[in-house]
Amino acid sequence: MGIAMKQRFDKFIYGVIASLIGAGLGFLLFGLFIAEFNGVSLERFLETLVNGTDYFHDKLVTVSILFDVILFFVMLRKEYYNFCKGILAVVILSVPVAVYLY
Repeated sequence: MGIAMKQRFDKFIYGVIASLIGAGLGFLLFGLFIAEFNGVSLERFLETLVNGTDYFHDKLVTVSILFDVILFFVMLRKEYYNFCKGILAVVILSVPVAVYLY
C-alpha cells in the first residue's frame, strides 16, 4: 500500500500544486500576523498592500518561499523526489520575484 501511494503522489505536477498552495498559505498567515500586529483587519492590510505601500511585497514573497522550503524538506525526507522537483521549480521561479520586489 505504501509503495503504491508513493507512486501515485510522487509527481512533478503535484509538487507544483502543493507548492503554490503552500505559498498561498504562507502569504495568508504572514498577512494575518502583520495585520494583527498593526491593529488592522486582513482586508484592510490587503487593500493597503494592493493600493498603497510596497513595503511588505518582498517580505510576503519571502515568507511564502519559506513555507515551500519546509514542505520541500518534509517531502525530501519521505523520498518523494519528483514531488520535490515541482516544489523546487516554484521556489526557483519565486526567487527572482522576491529579488525584484526587494
